[in-house]
Amino acid sequence: MKPRHLLFTGMLAITGATVATAQSRLYPHHFDLSEVTLLESPFKTAMDLNIKTLLEYDADRLLTPFVRQAGLHTGQYADWATRHPIFTNWGDASFDLSGHVGGHYLSALALAYAACHDSATKQQLKERLDHMLAVLADCQKAFDDNKEGLYGYLGGQPINDDWKKMFAGDISAFRNHRGWVPFYCEHKVLAGLRDAYLYAGSEEAGAMFRKLCDWSVNVVAKLSDSTMQTVLDTEHGGMNEVLADAYAIFGDTKYLEAAEKYSHKTMLNGMQTVNTTFLDGRHANTQVPKYIGFERVYEDSNAKTAYAKAAENFWADVAHNRTVCIGGNSVNEHFLAANAGNRYIDQLDGPESCNTNNMLKLSEMLSDRTHDARYADFYEYATLNHILSTQDPTTGGYVYFTTLRPQGYRIYSQVNQGMWCCVGTGMENHSKYGHFVYTHDGDSVLYVNLFTASKLDAGNFVLTQQTRYPYSQTTQLTVGKSGRYTLAVRHPWWAGEGYAVSVNGKRQDISVEKGAASYARVTRKWKAGDVITVDLPMTLRYEACPNYTDYVAFEYGPVLLAAQTTARDRADADTTGLAVEKLQNEYAGEGRMDHAPGSRGQAKGLVDSPMLIGDRASVLSRVSAIDTSRLEFAIDASREATPGYTWSKLTLRPFYTIHHARYMCYWYQQTAENYANSDMAAVEQARKDLEKRTLDFVATGEQQSEAGHEYNYSDNSSTGMYNGENYRDAKAGGYVQFSLFNTAGKTDSLSILCRFTTADQGRKATLWVDGEKIADITIPKTYKDATNGFFNVEFPIPDALLKDAEGKAKRKFVVKLSASEGTLMPGLYYLRLMSGYAGIANPYRFVASEWTTGDSKRLQAANITYDTSDNTIHITSSGNNNVCLTLDHNNAHYAIASRQKYLVVVGQNLSLADGASYLWWLNGCNKGSQVRPTVARDVQVGGDRCQVIAWDMTQSGIADNISTLGNTDITSGQTIFGLTSTTGLSVIRDIAFAESVDSVMTAIAGVKAGGDKSQALYTVDGKKAGKATRGVYVAKHKKIVF
Repeated sequence: MKPRHLLFTGMLAITGATVATAQSRLYPHHFDLSEVTLLESPFKTAMDLNIKTLLEYDADRLLTPFVRQAGLHTGQYADWATRHPIFTNWGDASFDLSGHVGGHYLSALALAYAACHDSATKQQLKERLDHMLAVLADCQKAFDDNKEGLYGYLGGQPINDDWKKMFAGDISAFRNHRGWVPFYCEHKVLAGLRDAYLYAGSEEAGAMFRKLCDWSVNVVAKLSDSTMQTVLDTEHGGMNEVLADAYAIFGDTKYLEAAEKYSHKTMLNGMQTVNTTFLDGRHANTQVPKYIGFERVYEDSNAKTAYAKAAENFWADVAHNRTVCIGGNSVNEHFLAANAGNRYIDQLDGPESCNTNNMLKLSEMLSDRTHDARYADFYEYATLNHILSTQDPTTGGYVYFTTLRPQGYRIYSQVNQGMWCCVGTGMENHSKYGHFVYTHDGDSVLYVNLFTASKLDAGNFVLTQQTRYPYSQTTQLTVGKSGRYTLAVRHPWWAGEGYAVSVNGKRQDISVEKGAASYARVTRKWKAGDVITVDLPMTLRYEACPNYTDYVAFEYGPVLLAAQTTARDRADADTTGLAVEKLQNEYAGEGRMDHAPGSRGQAKGLVDSPMLIGDRASVLSRVSAIDTSRLEFAIDASREATPGYTWSKLTLRPFYTIHHARYMCYWYQQTAENYANSDMAAVEQARKDLEKRTLDFVATGEQQSEAGHEYNYSDNSSTGMYNGENYRDAKAGGYVQFSLFNTAGKTDSLSILCRFTTADQGRKATLWVDGEKIADITIPKTYKDATNGFFNVEFPIPDALLKDAEGKAKRKFVVKLSASEGTLMPGLYYLRLMSGYAGIANPYRFVASEWTTGDSKRLQAANITYDTSDNTIHITSSGNNNVCLTLDHNNAHYAIASRQKYLVVVGQNLSLADGASYLWWLNGCNKGSQVRPTVARDVQVGGDRCQVIAWDMTQSGIADNISTLGNTDITSGQTIFGLTSTTGLSVIRDIAFAESVDSVMTAIAGVKAGGDKSQALYTVDGKKAGKATRGVYVAKHKKIVF
């Protein structure tokens, strides 16, 4: 393959270029988009609606960020920002990506202009594009005299000073705004200008593109290679791609050198082989554009074989190992590890549309270079089942995350509200359906990649394709111009035995292999009027979810079949027999996370969804055809003798046709025995309980979720993945901080829930809420009820922090986790604001009769008596340490909070001498040591002289089974201490677990016997009590014993 720049001549100057030649400079195997006309099909319908939607956007508001950054205030720009306010969604002070959608909008207008064949509409698109370019040109010219690194600059983010510092070789300011992904935003502007030149033939856009490319070269010129690689650790879009494109267009080698400089070597080197774990946990759409750029660099310099290898291997891993039933990939924007396949189903934030947009671009490029039909197979599948499904067929709105969870639904953007990345790529997607239908090798080979009703009119090739595909299993191609060449028609991997290519009714002798993608080639001298018929037999099949084979999807040919499970409205209910449901947040507003089903949607339980219980081998027998010409099938989801399960027959149809309703694209399919033996019901109930109490959450380590919660973290903070879950941590002395939003306005029983893993044993941190210390945290070696080492811990928010100065509910809590100076910060796997905090489920309280002899050789049970009216223990014993007691952990079940770190005994006639009191066992832990008490002194209780003896459990050396965070089951093992009587008859009045020595002394001094049970009573851990039984309670700030 020749480098792209050698395929053309006269490329050193932009003047004289035409729209017909410009596209071919970058895509030499493609036809110009204007040379392909879509005919009636779902694709043309989607394109027409998208063009209408594009013209509804307020272009001037999209331009405002650029006007602001250019400092234009006079003439037509006077009061511009007042007249055309900036879109706040993804453009506010906490997360300012202003300008990125403006760049996408340029590309979208240019693509629509090239694809549209209605003259009036083309004129509207051109006028809108020209207006955008005129304003942007003024913005770029505003920096013509700048000598500090802004010459040629064009952008919308309020970070001009960051660029000046970078131009001088200093990236510190850039790092402060790295979460705003500055080069990602610049890439969109560069690509928009490039596309306005390529597809709309704008000479002005071409000149602006070159000028901005020069800025892109210069702004990093003083950065060393190592510093540049640090910059590239932050998402930067396809900067290497657009600079390689600049080289192909203008021929100046500085652009190719810059493309290599903007190439992230970690990702280049990591994919020199098909490494199936390398991408685990990485932000998916940060990576895809990098590999597009690697492929571009190779196309411009064939000696860069490592770049080609990386692109091919990346595509292979994503397409074969990470692609789900819709043709997309990732969950919560991140690639999953193999052991985390359940998250495709569990999580609501499924594949991101931008990922698929870029995977299609990479597939086109690899197809152009190799003509391997696998790339076209992938392209078709992802386009039909993902891209086409991301457009609201009513409003033209765009979809960010496509939920795969059973009974999920889509959330759509609204014009002039959501300014998400997937709005930007969505604007482009639906004008590109004609981009890859046909490709060519010069004049010798014409490839038919896609079976889309369309007309090609391009020099030596004129061809009309008529078909109802995929609703029809044939397509017909009519030659419109004579000539000798090879017609290469794709043979999809899924095509059945009857695949055939016929010319003028005569079946051709072709060489294809069932189950393998290829091209059927027919070489001849074609005559105008020749008719080629392609038979594409389709069959029904199922495909298991990647790395989570309990779930399957159904496919017919290239089409994903899905079932609607709720009705859109009453008319739909009458037709389908389904119940109407008004879907929560179906149309997103301007909120930061309104695009995310996981934040704004509402999930149905997995066990409440249709299931296919039975043998896998017979699952296809549950599906029967209704009308294959409409791709409609019936599926039997019934279960025998299952009370409460009501699903029976549902209708399968193309996934892309289901909108404004819940749907099933993945189905739980297991035998009855395997389902009965699974923990699915219990896990699902736990998830429901957690979600019901969750007011807000941050998926730490995941870009969008963090950005939506006003992230702030130290320079030494990093992200990663462990056992399939993403985390964020920090080095010693570092911190992470997020804002959690209390939109419900709750004012009581709120808590912060943190998720940790015991793999971080020994790491220490402090939890803060609104600047107030909430807890000191040390990760334990083990944690009861941990799953694969992961565990959740709740920390109550003090009442004093729940309301603002005016006594109103706080709407935001700033939560910070700071590492100790001596250890790494524990990995934080997610963070939640919870309602309904109930304290300790079974808080410890002193019940005298539950304490018995801890060593029968020291204390016989017969020498213990209990006074149930006073809740006291009377012990007859002499000798050192023979007042020996233990909590009956086999029959009692209590928990204590992490702040209750003292074990306290209050009694009478107890020795305070050194060696008179020892703690031997603590909650099942013993190390052969005798632990002396922290406190041993006399106190007065109700006029009686008593002794208080207390141990700081955290300093005991035997606290392995005492959690320093969250609650501890204090009855998971034995606790044994031995005291010494001074008279031979001792009375134990209280055995408690308390927060501090001071609180122990204060509480003991304030305890009085008896009291009014009708007054407001609280447990010792601060929760309002119900009916009082025996034990210690708090009333009017005093402890009372009943």
